[in-house]
Amino acid sequence: MWSTEKHDVTGAPVSPHRGREIRTTLFATLAFAALAVYFTWPSARGLTRDVPWDLGDSLLVMWVLSWDVSKLNELATGHLDVLTRWFDANIFHPAPLTLAYSEHLLPQALTAWPIQALTGNPLLAYQLIFLSTYVLSGLGTYLLVRELTGDRRAAFLAGLLFAFSPYRNSQAAHVQVLSSQWMPFTLYGFTRYLNTGRRPALAWGTAALVAQGLSCGYYLLFFPPVAAFYVLWELARRGRLRDTRAWIDFSVAALVTALVVAPFLVPYARIRTDLQMARSIEEMQLYSADVYSYLTVLDIQRVWGPLLDGYQRAEGQLFPGAIPCLLTLLAVGQLTHRAWRGSLGVPDARPLLSASLLAIAIAALVVALVALFARRLDVTIAGIDLRVSDVRRVLIWSTGAFALLLTQSARARAAMRVLATTETFFLLAIVACWWLSLGPAPTVAGRPVEFPAPYRALTAVPGFDGLRVPARFAMLVMLGLAIASGYAVAALRLRSRQGGLALVTVLSVLFLIEAPVSTFPVNQTGGSQGKEPPEARVYPPGRTPGLYADIAALGPDTVLLELPVGEPNWDIRAVFYSSGHWHRLVNGYSGFFPPHYGALVAGLADPARNEALSWTALRGSQATHVLVHEQAYRAAEAEQIRHWLDTGGARVLRRLGPDVLYEVPR
Repeated sequence: MWSTEKHDVTGAPVSPHRGREIRTTLFATLAFAALAVYFTWPSARGLTRDVPWDLGDSLLVMWVLSWDVSKLNELATGHLDVLTRWFDANIFHPAPLTLAYSEHLLPQALTAWPIQALTGNPLLAYQLIFLSTYVLSGLGTYLLVRELTGDRRAAFLAGLLFAFSPYRNSQAAHVQVLSSQWMPFTLYGFTRYLNTGRRPALAWGTAALVAQGLSCGYYLLFFPPVAAFYVLWELARRGRLRDTRAWIDFSVAALVTALVVAPFLVPYARIRTDLQMARSIEEMQLYSADVYSYLTVLDIQRVWGPLLDGYQRAEGQLFPGAIPCLLTLLAVGQLTHRAWRGSLGVPDARPLLSASLLAIAIAALVVALVALFARRLDVTIAGIDLRVSDVRRVLIWSTGAFALLLTQSARARAAMRVLATTETFFLLAIVACWWLSLGPAPTVAGRPVEFPAPYRALTAVPGFDGLRVPARFAMLVMLGLAIASGYAVAALRLRSRQGGLALVTVLSVLFLIEAPVSTFPVNQTGGSQGKEPPEARVYPPGRTPGLYADIAALGPDTVLLELPVGEPNWDIRAVFYSSGHWHRLVNGYSGFFPPHYGALVAGLADPARNEALSWTALRGSQATHVLVHEQAYRAAEAEQIRHWLDTGGARVLRRLGPDVLYEVPR
């Protein structure tokens, strides 16, 4: 039955309370904006000059945004041919399609475009996009949970838990991973459509789904199945699986999403085919979550750092915070109690058998969980030795006992019908995404465990073989925890409306105490591979250091090589500063590296040792100019490089401090 209310363009109802909803939504947005500044302070103090967290992947993201903005500028001036060369970025010359070695970030670039047009400062654009991921993640979750529960205070807490999850601290250098805001907006649009039947709401949800897929390649593959299962769950729960209109509308939405996203996948497919760029199972496993990753935080975490930093691994700081965990457990308890009460009036023909099967299912599940966290279980109870190392077998026992219970007990089936709620879907999604985040071979404290690995099956799906970080399913876990927490708080407020505001306030304050790091890092640099690190800051175009202004004035046929090459700290600077001249660059830094790059780096690693080999590598790179950062080398090494270039016929164009620009003889 469709609603007869009037609705605005987004599908939201126009009611006497609409003004209050707008005011509370605006208040929530402003609160999330203020908290984003607090959560990332002192980053916001240097909006135009500093880089949040580190000068590694953040600089790559800024280069991608600047490249996209430069192409948007060309497109806006009528150069439609730019569409055919968009992915032929200037790094890793002469390799083609080098933008496809990483994320293209077009939705973020559309945000950066007017900012860079007005200010010419990519650092400011990056900072504002970075902060907006927190604000919009909170706002989207707020709108979704308010739609699901009707409780704006519970919705605010849910938005807070998702937007400022401790997991975001470990991903602060990856704006594409932080850009998870479109997931709750997608679910909000779909929920509004299911509640009202208004197609504008579905259109907004579809647009959010497209934006999410184009914002992050991981979420392009991770999130759409969750959204699809959510729609199917809701249609089934509402008894609308035969609703032709809904099926047509969602089919059109899926088709539109595919048509918009597909062209952006073509360059990645070409790279995958031409260069055989796929991740090995071993590499995926290296960046999978460990069971103990969900009990691990960064060592600089304010409250939990000293307690939960014992098991550190790449992409493995996934502890969501105590508040969302406790509230989610409360939601499970509330749902279980509701199911028990809903089954009280249903007779059970075999109560003893039912009780036995339920006890076996629960006991086996508990044993499986204990064995999973301990990697194996070896105890003696009443003289009976209990040894469990194969968690899969125990899970089969639990599942089998539960299935038998459902087949023979009408009361159990009645309880399951009570559990057919939207809340149950998100609880199941938490478990599923947690499970998938463990990757193709689950581990406990770094050691393999006999536990099912559904992610391994996904590696056969096109696209998944190019992803190396299954642990990023954790962001979907954080969203599920936030939504479940919203349900728990909404149920508590129904029981005691008088203390609702105080409850949400206390929970919010406690979370804001436990979630942030002690001091949010700015302009961090990583270790260098035998070279002196560059300066611990970067500069926007117009204030670039060294000889980059001279390089920008060189002719259009310029191909630049910067030395040292192959050292990440220096390569990423070369990539970042190339946005000030856009000449072809031999250096590069990205998620993948072209096949020729390793040989190039090896050939130029030590020119003094084999001058002929190094000149062969230099000429093979097609470089017309070489920029040497002598401060990266010891004095003797810098002198040897000068001698190597001089004897090879390279001509010094200009020297400025420790930087020297050479022209290479043709």
